[in-house]
Amino acid sequence: MQKAHCKLDLSDYDVIVTPPIWGSMLTGKIDKEIMKIWVRRAELMGGVDNIKQKWWAKIGELLPPKVDLWVFGHIIAPLIGGDPYEKSANYILEKNKRNIFQFFTKPWTNGIPGYGRLVSTPINRNLLQKAFLGKDTPYKDHAIKDYKRDKECLLSLLDSHEYDLIFWYTMLLDKLGHAYMKKPLTLMNYYLEINELVGKVVSHFRDSCIYIISDHGMKLFKGRWGKHSNHGFFSSNTGETIEKPYDLYNLILKYKTI
Repeated sequence: MQKAHCKLDLSDYDVIVTPPIWGSMLTGKIDKEIMKIWVRRAELMGGVDNIKQKWWAKIGELLPPKVDLWVFGHIIAPLIGGDPYEKSANYILEKNKRNIFQFFTKPWTNGIPGYGRLVSTPINRNLLQKAFLGKDTPYKDHAIKDYKRDKECLLSLLDSHEYDLIFWYTMLLDKLGHAYMKKPLTLMNYYLEINELVGKVVSHFRDSCIYIISDHGMKLFKGRWGKHSNHGFFSSNTGETIEKPYDLYNLILKYKTI
């Protein structure tokens, strides 16, 4: 199916977090202003290997989920200029940044982080914190519901060849990876689900270039949960490879139609 596979080096990113990494794939550059928002969040919230958390901010680890969410929404978010997920959800269009979709006659996307996709809401974060406390089913069900919606969007395109660029995104493996790192069989079921979906796409677009990319992997955190790893993944059916996530930009522009 895919002829080449490689890991992606994320050392250029101050914080390994979804919106700025995906945004860089679409623009070919890391947005330093957006990244600063995430650095400030990491200094207050912790959980990032190369960013030192403020000592007084570590009290958040002792708070119950509802209180922690209130602190994030009413204290931390204002300190860093607003909810970083909301501020970076659509920054490419809001800042009128040049992006790959401008180089194709008829592109399609279901929403990419940084380009019309909000990857985390207060509801998501509340469900995740409950999952950390052992009540994981509502969190999983919410992630699967989002995935099914995105999957239906993609399946509706399989018999259509009117688009010259299709850029599809799913949060499924990212979200479930945070909650199920200690349950590899559970995770494997969803990797197999994505693998089956990819097979359907390939069978309908046999003459197309197909790239599969992730913004990061997952590693075990605190003996149970998933935390973003320091590398992503890429594969192609053309034999091509890239080194950094933002290299995807120039790779795709090789096939521009405008």
